[in-house]
Amino acid sequence: MMESLKVSILDLAIIIVYFIGIVYLGIWISKKKIKGGEDYFLAGRQMTWPFVGASLFSTNISSQQFVGQAGLAFIGGIAVGVFQMVGALSFGLLAIFFLETYRGLKLYTSPEFFERRYNSSTRSLVSAVNVVMIMLATVSAALYAGAVVTLTLLGKSPESWMLWTTVIILGSVTGVYTLLGGLHAVIYTDFVQNILLIAGGVMTLIIGISKVGGLEAVLNMKTVAGGSMWSLVQPVGHEFGWISVLTGVVILGIHGHCTDQDYIQRALSAKNIYHAKMGAVFAAFLKILALFICAIPGVVAAKLFSDMGVQLNQDQAYVSLMIEVLPIGFLGLALAGLLAAIMSSVDSGLCAASSLITCDFISKKHDELSQERMLALGRWTILILLLFAMIWAPFIEQFKGLFNYLMLLWSLMAPPVVVCVLAGLFYKKANGKAAIATLITGIILGIVSFIMLQKPDTFNSMVMAFGAENFNLRNDFHWYFLNKFNIGFLITVICFIVMAVVSRITGQSDTDVLKSVSVIKAREQRDDVMNTTEVRNYRIALIALAVFWVAVLVLFSPWGIA
Repeated sequence: MMESLKVSILDLAIIIVYFIGIVYLGIWISKKKIKGGEDYFLAGRQMTWPFVGASLFSTNISSQQFVGQAGLAFIGGIAVGVFQMVGALSFGLLAIFFLETYRGLKLYTSPEFFERRYNSSTRSLVSAVNVVMIMLATVSAALYAGAVVTLTLLGKSPESWMLWTTVIILGSVTGVYTLLGGLHAVIYTDFVQNILLIAGGVMTLIIGISKVGGLEAVLNMKTVAGGSMWSLVQPVGHEFGWISVLTGVVILGIHGHCTDQDYIQRALSAKNIYHAKMGAVFAAFLKILALFICAIPGVVAAKLFSDMGVQLNQDQAYVSLMIEVLPIGFLGLALAGLLAAIMSSVDSGLCAASSLITCDFISKKHDELSQERMLALGRWTILILLLFAMIWAPFIEQFKGLFNYLMLLWSLMAPPVVVCVLAGLFYKKANGKAAIATLITGIILGIVSFIMLQKPDTFNSMVMAFGAENFNLRNDFHWYFLNKFNIGFLITVICFIVMAVVSRITGQSDTDVLKSVSVIKAREQRDDVMNTTEVRNYRIALIALAVFWVAVLVLFSPWGIA
């Protein structure tokens, strides 16, 4: 019924026109730009840094972050915003330490690095894990979150058939331009969506602060425990305590921003190393800005709805704030920006998973595939993946705490991949056998840790079955071991030990030595180098990023306004 609609007809019209425009742009690009597999998967390697950076940022910022991080900030302050700061740091590390090797090797996909450095079995294992994680933790989750947001705006409860219908509509719209245009369409539409995303978030923040009586009123907000809601630096016992951030969260950031196919694909699409590096630095600046448009609105919502005497579920905070404070017309633009984040997660995930399957599995068995054949296979793969995501997404309703669940999943699965990448880049004696052992060890430890943290009673029973009578996880383990980020760091340490020990025991074959040398040569003997002007601009950008990053961290700490 239209009387339950939470937005005006004008706002709804703006959203519809935006969706139509984005689909048209994707179709136009598919006709003008796409000629073969490299155009489809890597945008012809012709993207300039503003497009690369905007696409990196749009890929990272999802509806889960707006809804989930604002929701956590709604009840606990901006501590959750540390993910944005670590993300900015990780994009900087991508530019400094990783891109020269990736581009020097002329990769199609990030797992291709594992074959060039180790062996084909390592590549296949990493690719399979990446595809599963992308589909379950990115595409399906974004479709589900987008459906819930859309139904909330329409004043509808997420009943089964409505949830399914909304998921199908969102998936179909996003799938059209991704299916036809590939990464070319994704990057150009991401650039447009990025503008709306940032503009909508900034409007929500500024108008929201004015609605609650200005900055002073918001800065006095306290958590339930009586602490400041404005500190990114938390004590060690906090879920986002500084020890957990320096260890586990940083590992998670390196995995997501420096090794994951979603992000590496954008960097590989740049026309040269300068545009790749500057794109990563630009994305880092935008990540810091995301602190202001993702986490801080949650604190503003807490103040506003507390004053109004309105009780909300934390995941309703961001959308409810938008509806409450934004005027007609502006609300439509802001909602279009939020939906843009959803679409970006879906389109980037589909394109990344498709390229992994096509390039890391299909083309390996069929060496003589033409560019046109790879293009056709890529599109069919996206269609199948999209159908799977639309089928799975509604079932996510059965999980509790989507954002925390996703962070748990990534925290426990990231360590072995990060270790293999770092060892491949910086440890000459690392070999293929050690990489396989590291990946298998990390995956097993991740699964066991997932059971331990999510199902402690089940874990207690498993331990007692091996003879440990009266074992109780909550009583016998220090707080450190009950934090998912700390566990992720411990798994990383174990994986490093496995990598070093197995590499020493098995030694390097002639093939291992050649692979190690080839990676070093790819980094040091590239034909893709920056000129003097580009080096100067890049260094200035890095220094500016470092100053901005430190300034924001100090501002939102006990030494600043917290």
